[in-house]
Amino acid sequence: MAFRESLLQSSRVGSASYRKTSPLSDVTTALDRALHHHQRGDFAQARVDGEAALADRPDDAALLRLLGDSCCRSGDLGKGVEYLRRAHEIAPGDTRIRFDLASALVATGDLMAAEAILGVDRAQSHDADLLRLRGYILQAQGRHAEAIDAYGDAVALYPDDWETWNNLGNTLRAAGDRETAVDALTRAARLRPDMATVQLNLGAALVEAGRLKESVGAYEAAARLAPDHAAIQFELGRLLRHLGRDADALAPLARAAELAPAHLEAQLEWARTLVSLVRFDEAEAAYLRTIETHPQAVAAYLELGIVLERGNRLDALAELLRQADAEGVTSEALTYLRAVALRREGKLEEALALAKTVPEGVEPVRRARLIGRLADALDDTETAFAAFEEMNRLTLRAHPDARLRAAQYRRQVASIADLVNERWYASWRAAEPSRSRPAPVFLVGFPRSGTTLLDTLLMGHPDVRVLEEVPLLEQVKTAMGDFSRLPSLETAAVDRLRALYFSELDKHVPAGDGLVVDKLPLNLVGAPLIHRIFPDARFIFAQRHPCDAVLSCFMQDFQVNEAMASFLDLGDAAGLYDGVMGLWGRCTRVFPLSVHTVRYERIVEKVEPEMRSLLTFLDLPWDDRILDHQETAAGRGRILAPSYDQVTEGIYSGASGRWERYRHSIEGILPVLQPWAESMGYRI
Repeated sequence: MAFRESLLQSSRVGSASYRKTSPLSDVTTALDRALHHHQRGDFAQARVDGEAALADRPDDAALLRLLGDSCCRSGDLGKGVEYLRRAHEIAPGDTRIRFDLASALVATGDLMAAEAILGVDRAQSHDADLLRLRGYILQAQGRHAEAIDAYGDAVALYPDDWETWNNLGNTLRAAGDRETAVDALTRAARLRPDMATVQLNLGAALVEAGRLKESVGAYEAAARLAPDHAAIQFELGRLLRHLGRDADALAPLARAAELAPAHLEAQLEWARTLVSLVRFDEAEAAYLRTIETHPQAVAAYLELGIVLERGNRLDALAELLRQADAEGVTSEALTYLRAVALRREGKLEEALALAKTVPEGVEPVRRARLIGRLADALDDTETAFAAFEEMNRLTLRAHPDARLRAAQYRRQVASIADLVNERWYASWRAAEPSRSRPAPVFLVGFPRSGTTLLDTLLMGHPDVRVLEEVPLLEQVKTAMGDFSRLPSLETAAVDRLRALYFSELDKHVPAGDGLVVDKLPLNLVGAPLIHRIFPDARFIFAQRHPCDAVLSCFMQDFQVNEAMASFLDLGDAAGLYDGVMGLWGRCTRVFPLSVHTVRYERIVEKVEPEMRSLLTFLDLPWDDRILDHQETAAGRGRILAPSYDQVTEGIYSGASGRWERYRHSIEGILPVLQPWAESMGYRI
């Protein structure tokens, strides 16, 4: 307990035991001077004058109390306790002296002596200050139940005492009574909404009670009240990140990093948030600043290395590893980056051997995926499949609700599919949306069906602008509501949704700047909405053998969201494929969609005829630059798709038919996928 809180408050000094003093010109005695200086806050001089007065008044309890208080406030706790003990011996019934002595003992850390001095009989005490101090002493000793009783008695006497409500709330938190703690701290916050520490305590209590979204308000209030408090800004930012609100988390984390450059975790969280927001250049700069101030920070090297590899910045990755060596960073954690670098150099056996030595606690999900990919490339299917299973098991452990969210998404897909039939389509109100701007082309397909290869090839055409995996359609859907509303939309509503899409699109691609291709594979689930607002839209459907597509999804460490969560389990992945393709099939039968199918296996064998056919569909002239996809990939900057490291390599057919090498491992899902494979002309 801070001494300002545990000793006399100035108002009590003047109104309780000490008489008011006259202006200094009228002060004649040492006692008067001591009182005067005490009330003005000059405690050192008050002590000098008080000790001078003590010669004539050695048994004056009030003077001894004043001296004890002055000593404590000027930093001499030992002498302060001595004077207060003498005062207590002279006036053992004076509760103010007892309070001051106990408070001084608390300040020295002698909690047992402080408790003995208080000697509060709970049943007889009507002094809220003594009860509050007793509560604090008990709380500090971990005697939570007794402390709760003392604080409870204190607030019963003075229900508007915010400090006691605050202390009670914190003690209840320590005792595990989370909901009651929230109630107490809410009361404290209502009494003193201007106290940052109370808001911070309330926010922490709400988090502990599992009420994370509610806690944001308290943390935000604390951050507003204490904008220069690095720890509060950091906690707010970290909470927002945990809730998936990375964009909102950035400002408080940037502020925390600015205020506390020596706080490594604040610097790292800021950089991580920039990565999550796909602001890689800024993230790289943030990591480099962190390394500059923390040259031994292994996490900074490791995470920056992952960003560099993710951006195909292999030369920069090699330089980073050299810098780590020069700084003497010998942690085994960097073994992961060295294994990654070897893989990108084509040294697969050496990379796999090194990857297996990476400590299991270092980037465990990425480590498992790296081992799986290397073993797959070396045709060690048993090791590869086990590694991918481990990758998904670890991800599920980190996201225990993932399969529940995945099931909810599959049900959502099924519910949309149930709507799509001829009768439902016939019920749509006539609506002729404005066609002042041409509709975009939608590049869709089940994930891992070659959409990233296709978008890179298309980027090579000077008249094409590819929007890569930006969920514009999801924002339109949110504005519209449930798909069941589609039939009732009138022209004005359709135009508003269309305008919303274009206003968001213009943030990424200037209007009129070529043919826009909106690439997001699972936009095929939104085909009914697309057709409603863009009835003239064209679709490029990327098709791949169902077994290869599903297996490849299982082998990928996607960001865990409701759509991608199904890929953590093979059965769930096959179930999602079945549902998504069922919906797409209904859409192509019911709606007059303009669809061009590009088969993955054909494009990796003979890219030019497939791309010529696609460009004809898009009414675009042929351009030879479309075939140099490696040059296009190198010039497009960072690739957001999971296959970022594949599109920079030459087109190869090695991934076609991969599933057959894993037939024994995926036998259980073949009955689900076989009908789809046969309908597309594949064999199983």
